[in-house]
Amino acid sequence: MDMLVRSIKVDRKDIGYIRWCLESHDGIANPTTRDGHNNIIDLTIAPDFIADAEDLINALVEELGVEKIESPERSPFL
Repeated sequence: MDMLVRSIKVDRKDIGYIRWCLESHDGIANPTTRDGHNNIIDLTIAPDFIADAEDLINALVEELGVEKIESPERSPFL
């Protein structure tokens, strides 16, 4: 199964809240901060959850003003 990656740039103070949102949605994505960039979160998402994850990311963009950015080609977990 190919995992998909989406990345967002966040205010560091919001990282805990974002992690909580992901966990409260049944682990919709696995977040990790990017090496050397502690304000960028790479979200690894299973293909079956991509639509729900995109909806959640869009809600975070509106609620917190996070910024969608270019994602790495591969999951940081691989």
